Amino acid sequence: MALLVLIFLILHFGIGLLLPYQPGFKPYLYHWVEEAGIEIDRRLNRPERPQSVRIVRGAAAGLVMGALAVAVGLLVRSTAHMVYGIPVQLLFLACCVNFMMPVKVARQVLKDIGDLPRAKAVLQPYLREPLEHADGHTVIRKTIEFIALSFNRFLLGPVFWLLAAGPVGLSLYVTYAALQDAFGLPDKRRKYFGQFVRGADTLMNIVPAAISVAFIAASGLFVRRVNPWRETVSVLRQSSASGLAYPNWLMSAMANGLGVMLGGAVRYNADYVDNGVWLGPQDASARLMPEDLQGGMRLQYIFLLCISVMISVFMISGL
Repeated sequence: MALLVLIFLILHFGIGLLLPYQPGFKPYLYHWVEEAGIEIDRRLNRPERPQSVRIVRGAAAGLVMGALAVAVGLLVRSTAHMVYGIPVQLLFLACCVNFMMPVKVARQVLKDIGDLPRAKAVLQPYLREPLEHADGHTVIRKTIEFIALSFNRFLLGPVFWLLAAGPVGLSLYVTYAALQDAFGLPDKRRKYFGQFVRGADTLMNIVPAAISVAFIAASGLFVRRVNPWRETVSVLRQSSASGLAYPNWLMSAMANGLGVMLGGAVRYNADYVDNGVWLGPQDASARLMPEDLQGGMRLQYIFLLCISVMISVFMISGL
């Protein structure tokens, strides 16, 4: 399995560099499940229903989608020993993993940052908070945060669950990640309906997010001169203060690795504001410049190298 993943990453990197940027593109399985989740939320999550009913309906929707994900994973796994098994599994990986998408988004934002409306249009499909009033510094900061989260969501998380539990684990991870984006926001409408999905997404991300944090922190040492001990202590302290909010772990590692400030309060809509904390070195600034985004893009490639080394270790150890 590790050899298959390594072959896929090499092919994905090579082909991905040649393919043009596609606005709003996400991995196919992720996109399909997210669209299904939005429709489920629209049909089942009625505001007039009692809280308990909305919790039960959300859990039922999450369990049904999880069962379908297991069925898809088992179907893919059943092809492993067939003649066409390897092409089928590579195709399935292509539907679940897309590391080049965040790379291309970051490139396009950097290219269009002089034309702010175009830069916002590139990034907005991947964020739940509106960017209509954001300035250039905020767009760059949000892009770097997107890079940090994408390390885990579109690469290490799926790869980890594939290596740990095969196609079933990969399918389940992508399903709950997509449902989290579809109706997992704890705003007034989805606070109760999305409770099960938020819990499932958090549980499935604890281990891969912790590994991602370690790789981001290690990659940051090659991007700027930093005291490794001080960076590690800062990341551990800020991550510990965040509890199980794993996105803050990732942003803390990214912020300390680049020497910038990420996070802060986010207004998702009129009903919900996330009073998030600022993450990063105490003397850092949140007014980020294109040079900071370039540093984040360099960190992307170093992170990919770390993943390749991890997979090679799996291969050598025979896992």
